[in-house]
Amino acid sequence: MNFRVATQVAIPLCLALVSGVAGAACTPVAGTVRLAPDALCKVAGESPVKVGFTGQCYSVQLRLAGFPAATGHAGLTSEPVVSMIPDGGAAATPAFVPQAGTQAVPRQVIQTARTVVTLGQRGRATTLYTDDVIVMQMVPTAAGLVPGAVTEQIVIRDTDKKGAYANVTGHLTVLGNSIDQNAPVVGQICSR
Repeated sequence: MNFRVATQVAIPLCLALVSGVAGAACTPVAGTVRLAPDALCKVAGESPVKVGFTGQCYSVQLRLAGFPAATGHAGLTSEPVVSMIPDGGAAATPAFVPQAGTQAVPRQVIQTARTVVTLGQRGRATTLYTDDVIVMQMVPTAAGLVPGAVTEQIVIRDTDKKGAYANVTGHLTVLGNSIDQNAPVVGQICSR
C-alpha cells in the first residue's frame, strides 16, 4: 500500500474510531484549495449561501491529505459586523480597517462568504456548509491599492447529515490568495 492510499484510509478511519470512543475527536488537516470565478453562479440557489449574497461566485476545489477531494461553490456575502465595544457602531461587509490617521484609506479589507462543498462521492458523500471571513492586507502602489497578504478563516457550520462525514465540524485557514491558484489550507476536522 503506498503512502497516498494509506493516508486516505488511515486518517478517516482513525477519526471515526477515536470519535466513537472519546465522544469527539479532531484530526489536523492540511492541503490546498483553489477558487475559480463561476459565471454560472451555481451557489446562488443554495439556501445557506443566499442570505446576504452579493452576486460574486466561485467554484471550489478542496484537497485535504487523507480525505476525498471536495468540490463545490462559494459566494461572497454582505453581512452585519458589529463592534463588541458598547456603542462601538455597526457596519456591513465588505468593510475595511483604515490606515492610522485616516478614515478613507483601507489598511485591511474584510469580506464574508458562504461555501457549500461536497466531500467524497456517491453514498459516502457529505455536503459541508461553511461560514467564511477573508482578510486582505492592502498595499499602496503607484497604480493604487492592491491586495497583499490574504487569509481566510473557514468554520464548518453544518452538514447535510449524510455520508461518511455526516457529523463533522471543524475549521480551516487558507494561507494566501486562492483565486485561480492553489493556496495552502490547514485546520482540523472534528467528529461529534
